[in-house]
Amino acid sequence: MPLITLTSDFGDNSHYVAIVKGVIYSLISDVTLIDVTHNINAFDKLHAAYVVKNTMPAFPDGTIHLIAVDPEQNDLNTGIVVKCRNQYLVGANNGVMSLICGDIPYECVQISNEALFQSKYPNSFRAAQSFGPTAAFLASGGTMEEIGEPTELRILHWGEPSYSNNCLRGKIIHIDKFGNAITNIKRDGFMELKQERRFEIFIRNVRLKRIVNTYSDVSKADALAIFGESDNLEIAMREASASELLGLKVHDMITIEFN
Repeated sequence: MPLITLTSDFGDNSHYVAIVKGVIYSLISDVTLIDVTHNINAFDKLHAAYVVKNTMPAFPDGTIHLIAVDPEQNDLNTGIVVKCRNQYLVGANNGVMSLICGDIPYECVQISNEALFQSKYPNSFRAAQSFGPTAAFLASGGTMEEIGEPTELRILHWGEPSYSNNCLRGKIIHIDKFGNAITNIKRDGFMELKQERRFEIFIRNVRLKRIVNTYSDVSKADALAIFGESDNLEIAMREASASELLGLKVHDMITIEFN
């Protein structure tokens, strides 16, 4: 049975998600719909990309991921389908897909087959008008060639850490629901630079001299650094919100000095 995941900023207290599901089920009943989350921060492309990027490896080839976040930001923001990692991404051409795919090869087509559009829904609700029907079409065995012509993918970048003068500099790219601040510093890159050297981590007014293995390695409400499930360095607090208590925000800079 085909799988379609749903990620949006619609929230849990509206009828929008139910409408999108109803549209899909009306077009293909033999399908499994999986809610990733509908609590993406409103219009937050980085949040949506981070969640879906880290969701995809858990799913089998052929899975279809519908992403309904910030669908009307710019002129290039047409509906698209992207094939990446042998899975499909359906949504807006607003840069989210490029963040998800990164350097992995992909194919991209514009959703232009008029037969896929549900005209009773307006352009402002393209999750129901075209994204949902296109996901259903793919789940029914439809091909990308039938959906539309190849198109350019709008490119956004997470931003890569920089290294100079024995300092590794990165930034926060995501704050999760627990208030943990996830940075763009990867474990492999950090370990390659660290070797046998000592280090200190600086972010805002926080100074840390080690990276722990578990949250329980520190006392309650103490700040810590840890490599999380995505292998990105996180700044967190045990049983508390680092974002709230330390004032951490997306795009804040982090510096690691090696001695």
